[in-house]
Amino acid sequence: MILGILYRNYKSFKNITYIPISNGDKFCSLIGRNGVGKSSVLESLDVFFNKRSFNRNINNNRDEAYITPIFCIKKESIEFSEDEKSLVEKYSSVVWDIISKEPTTPTINYNYIELFKALNKHFVSIADNNITEESHYIIPIGLNPDRVINFGIFRDLVFLEALTPDTEASTTDARVAEACDKLAPILTKIESYYQYVYIPKDVEPEKIVQFETKEIQTLLGKNLEKIVSDLLSKDTIQEISTGLKAFIENLSRTITGYKFKHPSSYQPNLKPDKIYSLIIDDFFSTRELHKESKDGKELSLKQLSSGEKQQAILNLVYSIIKNYRKNNNLIIAVDEPESSLHISACYNQFERLNELSLYCPQILVTSHWYGFIPAMLNGTITNICFDNHNHTAYIFNIRKYREEIKLENKEYRQELHTELPIDVMLKGSNDFIQSVLMSVINKDEGEAYNWLICEGSSDKIYLDAYLSDLVQNKKLRVIPVCSASEVKNTYNRLKVLFEEVKNILHGRVFLLIDTDAQSFAFETDPSLEQYLRARRIVNCEDIRHAKLVKTDLATNPKAPNTDIEDALNGKTTVRALSYFKEEYDLTFVDEECDDESSSYYALDLRHSDKTKLDNFFNANHGDNKVMFANKYIEHIHEETQTPPWIDEIKTFFYID
Repeated sequence: MILGILYRNYKSFKNITYIPISNGDKFCSLIGRNGVGKSSVLESLDVFFNKRSFNRNINNNRDEAYITPIFCIKKESIEFSEDEKSLVEKYSSVVWDIISKEPTTPTINYNYIELFKALNKHFVSIADNNITEESHYIIPIGLNPDRVINFGIFRDLVFLEALTPDTEASTTDARVAEACDKLAPILTKIESYYQYVYIPKDVEPEKIVQFETKEIQTLLGKNLEKIVSDLLSKDTIQEISTGLKAFIENLSRTITGYKFKHPSSYQPNLKPDKIYSLIIDDFFSTRELHKESKDGKELSLKQLSSGEKQQAILNLVYSIIKNYRKNNNLIIAVDEPESSLHISACYNQFERLNELSLYCPQILVTSHWYGFIPAMLNGTITNICFDNHNHTAYIFNIRKYREEIKLENKEYRQELHTELPIDVMLKGSNDFIQSVLMSVINKDEGEAYNWLICEGSSDKIYLDAYLSDLVQNKKLRVIPVCSASEVKNTYNRLKVLFEEVKNILHGRVFLLIDTDAQSFAFETDPSLEQYLRARRIVNCEDIRHAKLVKTDLATNPKAPNTDIEDALNGKTTVRALSYFKEEYDLTFVDEECDDESSSYYALDLRHSDKTKLDNFFNANHGDNKVMFANKYIEHIHEETQTPPWIDEIKTFFYID
């Protein structure tokens, strides 16, 4: 896959710009205002893979220009020769070494330091997707307008020494040229390994769905001539040709003094390529895509609305890839798939794209509709901004995008004394609420979504694991929104909307918060409990388990403080904690504990030990909570008891 792209003087990307695309997830989305360059990113890969014309920045025709993708390639997926493999190993190794740590001069050119800092910040996160130096090559390799290899900012001596260790070149330029020659066969194999299909927003749907188009044949994985030849072999055509010759000769014998023959002395046979061309022209060119309506009528694509045409294209792409594509080296890029669609139809469009990522190494999407974000289980969002004649890009993990946006905004504000662009903070929030609303009032009950809104990304890990059947069978989406105050805000906004449409609701929304020292509370609407429910989790000594209570503190227990880690299965918690016992001095953990009551009671910690455990969970900016959560779910088995409060959530979503 492609992790990011470096640009210089390509379209609106004038200065050297780095656009991160993926953290290792296959579904990658690009958002931002009109004109910031979202579509340019997709077009640039068409330049790289399909030899589309290089569109230079109109204000600079003299300085260097390039497109340099940074490829992440699983080792052994491409068959390199021994010499090529050795070269790739050396190049990838030094790239890994440089981008995995804080860049310094003079190792890196001073002009590139900030770019390498951005690369470092991006690449820190890819380890979460099991991408390591041992398993994957990282290969930055690009092209200039003349399709000559370009390394972008990866041209300092440290990289050239890896590529040309025994060079006799006397200048840097000569050494770069030598490195380009050495990497030429590597580039050829990368270009041959991946196939790229780009579907622009302004494409004519009637043309792109025709069998003769390059896009459809690329999707099929083979051209129409190959499909026809598999059915009508050259040997068969030779037999036909021989039979026809025999017929002509027999006919000629019946005509005294005359005969049929070719003007030349050579009597040619039928040519397979011409036969295949005739079949394609006569058979495929007359077939048009039609939509079958519920009343039995069939409508040509030409008769459909713009939105229906968008749906038709994506359905065709999905069906071809799922049923006919045999290899998984296809990268698909779709420009604004929600274009012209009603909001109620946008969900299915993006869900189909998400499903496509199961069959492709990467799906790239641009969008102005941020409502898709909470519907995706995995993926990345790259927000491209343009300010003061410079492009900046921020990449967020869809699994915890609201948390990451808040953290990114805090850092951004500290560095530049300003806020992130308002479209991320405001539009993302508005589209999120709108998305939830439209997804739960879907006309068909089986098509409606269900939602569980929680505080943190570690909460999501537990809930996704325990409620996996709901995720699969009830279209449940578990969304962390960073804090209890955000959960409250989400509830209050949904409450106003749900009151207006409560008679047509089919999906349900459950909101969950912890019980903490701040005694966070908010009132809920009893009349909406069937479809919109908010609960606080709190441990109860009488039953030695956590239970769910209403978020109104006035009539419900306020203690003890209960984070989700305090409300898990005690036995499973101990098994998971044992992995961190030595590193974090958790010597108080009794590995023989078999108590399956709430972890708060099963551990039965002294105040000092509870402080140590809290320090463990809060270390590394809270990342330890995520690390522990991933270890915990490894120990969830059928024979271990599910916490009762989890069963209560299940019951809510399974109510008829």
